[in-house]
Amino acid sequence: MRIHSFLLAIGLAAPAVAFATPNFPAAIARDLQLASPPACTICHATNEGGSGTVTKPFGKYLVSRGLVPFDENSLAGALAAAAGERHDSDGDGITDIDALKQGLDPNGSSSTHAVTLDDPSFGCSATGSTGRTSTLFIVLPLILRLLVHAIRRSSGP
Repeated sequence: MRIHSFLLAIGLAAPAVAFATPNFPAAIARDLQLASPPACTICHATNEGGSGTVTKPFGKYLVSRGLVPFDENSLAGALAAAAGERHDSDGDGITDIDALKQGLDPNGSSSTHAVTLDDPSFGCSATGSTGRTSTLFIVLPLILRLLVHAIRRSSGP
């Protein structure tokens, strides 16, 4: 019982961190039946992605429609909203979904879009502002898995 309390304390005390979502480009390609996954820059400032880098109108729109990290169902829902609403991030007359199917960036070539949506804090990679993967993202899940294994083992049949 003491270990269960310890795990609960770790979970509650751990800071809320933004985890990366590297599966989204492939999921977009699968859901929209694209020939290849789109670049991370359809949502992010750079292909490295990372926390706080969803700066593009299309990415902000998806977040405004319920997109959350690591949840491909929320991605499918946000893409369905874009299709249903015939959303056009760059106002060029081509919907975001049609632009993606044509291999185009739904944000267009201009980076001067007036976007008022909040900046999300998750993305394609687990890199921070330094471009390096955070050790916390790698070590914490491993430690938690080892603790769960130890609990199950000590409980025994």
